Amino acid sequence: MAGSSSSIWLRLAQSLRSIWDEDADIHPAESAKAGHHVGKPKHDFSVQSAADRLQEMLQRNPGLKAKLHVVSLAEFRDWVGEKWPRLAGKVALIVEQVIRRHAGSGNPFCQDGEDRWIIAFPELSPEEARQRTLAVVEDLGRHLFGEQSGEGQRSMAVAAEVFVTDAVSDIGELDCDHVQAAIRESRAFVASGTVSDSVNQWKPMERGEDARRQEQVWEVIEGAPAKPLAFDPDLVAPLPPAARLSLVWRPTWVASGEAISAYGARVIRIDHEGAEAVEGCRAYPPGDVNAALRLDRFVVSTAVRDIVAGIRGGDERTNQASVIIPISWASLSSEQRGSVVIPLSELTQETRSARLAIEIFGIPDGTTTPELESVVSYVRSLCREVLVRTRMSARRSSLAAEIGVSMVGLDLSELRPDERMDDECLLETLSRVQEATAKDGIGCYLWSARHRKVVGGVVQGGFEMVNGPGLMKDIGRPAIVMPAPRARFVAA
Repeated sequence: MAGSSSSIWLRLAQSLRSIWDEDADIHPAESAKAGHHVGKPKHDFSVQSAADRLQEMLQRNPGLKAKLHVVSLAEFRDWVGEKWPRLAGKVALIVEQVIRRHAGSGNPFCQDGEDRWIIAFPELSPEEARQRTLAVVEDLGRHLFGEQSGEGQRSMAVAAEVFVTDAVSDIGELDCDHVQAAIRESRAFVASGTVSDSVNQWKPMERGEDARRQEQVWEVIEGAPAKPLAFDPDLVAPLPPAARLSLVWRPTWVASGEAISAYGARVIRIDHEGAEAVEGCRAYPPGDVNAALRLDRFVVSTAVRDIVAGIRGGDERTNQASVIIPISWASLSSEQRGSVVIPLSELTQETRSARLAIEIFGIPDGTTTPELESVVSYVRSLCREVLVRTRMSARRSSLAAEIGVSMVGLDLSELRPDERMDDECLLETLSRVQEATAKDGIGCYLWSARHRKVVGGVVQGGFEMVNGPGLMKDIGRPAIVMPAPRARFVAA
């Protein structure tokens, strides 16, 4: 009977209830117009009745030759090895999102064990069901491995099909041995036509020597008298395969504690021997999603490694500091964003909730409210707070406040040629920015302040955070919380 607690039909039917409940929650106004009570499913739905119907459709008609489709991450689990327990929860969320996207409404699924999922397509042709399952596998490859998933490479997700009459008993029990045999056969088939395992092994790029140096002595420095070249994003060169990347951390003053109590990650890129180093957003070629993904994977994985090293070091003052990890809009709005954020699962929920802020930058003009809200919602589940970096000419604070962003900010290294100004004009402009964000009920911050006068001005002017050479030089790893009362910046 389908009523058995271990029945595959009952487990599959649970996903149908979940989908229908979500529909009612997402569109309460539409439910009300249709005469339904807000917050209740739009369908007269019972898990038991849905399970019975699935069983009737897929098992009790011997002429149907119905199949269940299995998606297995056994290959991925073997590849990550001892990291699997830390990654399993995050991976399961990714798999569920991908299956919902490609399986389609009304096609139930369930997780079966830690690394496989069962999907049923009760009303689709065998070919259409197969195509949708393959779409799930391909999308999982992109989410987990990004640009390195493709032709000629070993697949970390595999699909298998099993006949219902062979794999499910009369009482709905799934024959796990039969399913495992189908998966093994599929893995062997995939492996026989691919190259060696090493091809598909995505690893963070190595850190540069500068980032390995020991923590430096605290030092306040002034920017050079000559102004740096104005930033023109259209002149950013493509990212070459042999580019050397390193990561530094920028000490950041935080108003809430009147201390240098946050450290912002900043990527440095050197394209070849003797080339000028470029950093931050200047390292990201415009419109190149693959380059953005490559850079962001490096930033996140290296930042996590530094944070974990600090935690293991046991310095309480270091582990009280916040960390800010910038991730580009190009990565976070792509279907491959899962491959960027997976390293965050190596941090405990407590660490992420207490110390981690994620900054979204590079948001293009014309981005719609639903698009921004979707990305912010995704990021907010990974950290303590979400920051949004914008341009001087863009107003996003009112929108950001509505969708749960903690602060909006500017990076002076991103100023375009027509936006550059002297310190007096800059401080006047920043004052107007701060007033506007305050009216919208949201904080603001400033990165890359080169002069102490600007640092002092924004500290006294009500900015929530500030960093740059005018405050302190970059260092190799996040460091201790250092008191820095607001009054200290009056002279500046």
